[in-house]
Amino acid sequence: MAACSKPESANRDELVASVRPLALIAREITAGDIPVRVLIEGADPHHYAPTVADRAALERALLLVWLGPQMEGVLAKQASLLPADQRIQLLDIAALEFGGASASDPHLWLRPSNAAIAAAQIAERLAQLRPQQAELFMARARTFASAMSDLQTVLDRALLGYRETPIVVTHDAYGHFFGSAGVKTHALGDGSGGGHGAKAMLKLSGIGDGCLFGDMPANDRDRQLAENLGLRYAALDLLGDQLGEGADYRGLIESLLSQARSCLSLVPNGNKG
Repeated sequence: MAACSKPESANRDELVASVRPLALIAREITAGDIPVRVLIEGADPHHYAPTVADRAALERALLLVWLGPQMEGVLAKQASLLPADQRIQLLDIAALEFGGASASDPHLWLRPSNAAIAAAQIAERLAQLRPQQAELFMARARTFASAMSDLQTVLDRALLGYRETPIVVTHDAYGHFFGSAGVKTHALGDGSGGGHGAKAMLKLSGIGDGCLFGDMPANDRDRQLAENLGLRYAALDLLGDQLGEGADYRGLIESLLSQARSCLSLVPNGNKG
């Protein structure tokens, strides 16, 4: 009877991350000791609705790592059903860095320094849930933080020369990626998956030779937007959907940088380095 009365605790052995970038960060801490499941794959997190299988995975998760209702609104109800120690809402973390990004931009994973903060939160919570592995989780978080400090420096230096290059984005999602280097982005829409406003289009008309970045997959609508604004166009894989199965967080940031520079390096007077 005692074994039947508490079947859940023994089965809670999986960390569930709402989107792939958060899973990549979580895996830096779990390192294979705890399976990590990506909840939302191949779908827009803003408009995703959990399936029956997703709800079951959430109910038996050791820990849910998600951004918050600003990003995955439909998850709010499911997340609220979990005990407080079995969920981390990353956008609630006060220490997050938003310099150069809109205060409403929830794509915090695009800044390596924020990835380090998220990893530290995950390690701390896992240490509470699995105290026998606490020091291991915390040591991995420290190692990751050091690596992210270096990666942030590399990213900022690589983007530094583009501060005068006009950069337009289809929605407010890339401030965290570009903003730390002092590179300003002009958004055609907000970060909620909304459309492109006519006022924003008019304001940015004639902005100069630069780049328009949209989300992958590349599409004719965004290509036409770029053409109408007199800009070059490239698609950025902000969720890491195009990365290989064994990719890590560093690979995500390096891939995004390569995709961005494929357009930025073509702009006259841009940074050719």
